[in-house]
Amino acid sequence: MWDPVENAALLPWFTATAFLHSVMVQERRSMLRVWNIALVIVTFFLTIFGTFMTRSGVVSSVHAFGEDPKLAMMFTIFMIAILAVSFGLVIYGLPLLRARDPLDSWASREAAFLVNNWILLFSAFFVLFATMFPTLSEAVTGERITVGPPFFNKWMLPIGLILLFLTGIGPLLAWRKSSLRNLSQQLMWPAVACAVTLAAMLAFGIRLWVSGLCFGLCALVAGTVVQEFVRGANVRRGATGTDIVTALIGLVGRNKRRYGGYIVHLGIVLIFLGFAGQAYNLHETVPLKPGEQVTIGRYTLRQDALKVSEDDQKQMVTAYISVFEGGKQIDTLYPQKWFYRKHEGQPTTETAIRRRPNEDLYLVLAKPEVESQTAILEIHVNPLVNWVWFGFGIIAIGTGIALLPERAYSFATAKLPADAATSTAAFLLAVLLSSATMSAQSGSGGQQVAVAHLKPLEKRMQGEILCMCGGCKSPLNDCPMLYCHMREPEKAELHELVEQGKTRAQIQASFIKKYGGQDVLGAPLDQGFNRLAWLFPYLVGAGSVITVGLVAVRLSRRNQASADAGDASEANDAAIAERLDDELRDLD
Repeated sequence: MWDPVENAALLPWFTATAFLHSVMVQERRSMLRVWNIALVIVTFFLTIFGTFMTRSGVVSSVHAFGEDPKLAMMFTIFMIAILAVSFGLVIYGLPLLRARDPLDSWASREAAFLVNNWILLFSAFFVLFATMFPTLSEAVTGERITVGPPFFNKWMLPIGLILLFLTGIGPLLAWRKSSLRNLSQQLMWPAVACAVTLAAMLAFGIRLWVSGLCFGLCALVAGTVVQEFVRGANVRRGATGTDIVTALIGLVGRNKRRYGGYIVHLGIVLIFLGFAGQAYNLHETVPLKPGEQVTIGRYTLRQDALKVSEDDQKQMVTAYISVFEGGKQIDTLYPQKWFYRKHEGQPTTETAIRRRPNEDLYLVLAKPEVESQTAILEIHVNPLVNWVWFGFGIIAIGTGIALLPERAYSFATAKLPADAATSTAAFLLAVLLSSATMSAQSGSGGQQVAVAHLKPLEKRMQGEILCMCGGCKSPLNDCPMLYCHMREPEKAELHELVEQGKTRAQIQASFIKKYGGQDVLGAPLDQGFNRLAWLFPYLVGAGSVITVGLVAVRLSRRNQASADAGDASEANDAAIAERLDDELRDLD
């Protein structure tokens, strides 16, 4: 949702992730010492800055705690002290922190880590800039400009794909320098997996930008990780004589951080699969009376009843929704509204979710009308969303493996006969083959309720115009507020403007005039001071590329000078040796 408070938690994650990668370069090559210390300092600073954002009132968010000028001043002084003292100590100890080894080649793993760091740092800077832009615009122009999800998504989609690409390429590069032949051998199978996936996406009619490309890059990363595990396990199996499963466990035990990191990369792949599925989300809001049904995607939903029940604390309104697929009933869902005593005006929503590995069917009882037995349902079909949660679980497993002590893998270090049948393999096979079945009931029927098929422009504008109910600052198609009094009127007005043939610019101008400013837009108009929001990331990105290029040229010259000095030294040594031989012959 790109809420300022959520962004505050994301900012230190970017810089901490950059540190976790670049610190491996320091351990392996004694490089990037100053850079790594700077990343640690910035990570701590951003953690404090996130608290400052939520407690000072500097940003507007439903999760913030309001304005507190005194607390804001205290945090400001503390943050200035953090930066001054920390970087002062770095400058003081700079002679001891200089890198011992140069960067030998940009076709190397340490160079890939460095590019990864630049991209993560740019991401942190962009999110910080966009989050603070409303405050900056208010200070400069007196008008607080809203920066919503459309603006963030435009930038972060390509950045995320670049990071995913580096996740697949980085482990294939050698330290110091990768030859073209070695890189082509390493990249062959992951590239084949990527190409086959992209071809399959085209065959199934899935557009390549942006979901199809994301699926292809996920295949690239997964192919890289699987290749690393298979090669390492085969080498260890040949050396120890164990079976493939025990060899694989022993391989992880010998280098927990490396292979634990690869497992974390697999978790990232699963998360990106969930992100890619978001492009195919289905969302409808429909009123259903008993016996009426609606079809969305491959599901048909029938409202059977709207019942009221009570307990000592609350009144519960429950909708009974039968779910059909292919003419057979596959489930019954029960979305609810709970009205607590003395808080009837603030009901809670109990969603009903049918979870499956491929997608979720998600029902919300938005507004029950008990008198007419009408249930206004928000229906969401979210493809692949569960892979986001699976991915976080895999990340946790990979992190745990990296932190386990050596003795946890001691059973896998023994040398066993090559034909030994281990119980580990049998157990894993049993787990993989186990499955659960579900029963289905047949029969569907009832009056069909048609869903509104929006024109492309109307669907797009529902994602760009914000709901002005005052609490969520979310797009019209994603307002989470209960009993929102603005969403439906704004949608109706938008629909009327689209039907009148208005253009995107005219619709934006109409809403800006109605609300007296650009707060109603998810992204600021590209004009006047607002152009800074659109141009600044370009300028920072271009500046970063130029900086990296200058560093590359400087390091290349330094390496060439070192090589020339080495050649000259070798020539001098050869001349001296020849002269000594001549003098020794004369002595003889």
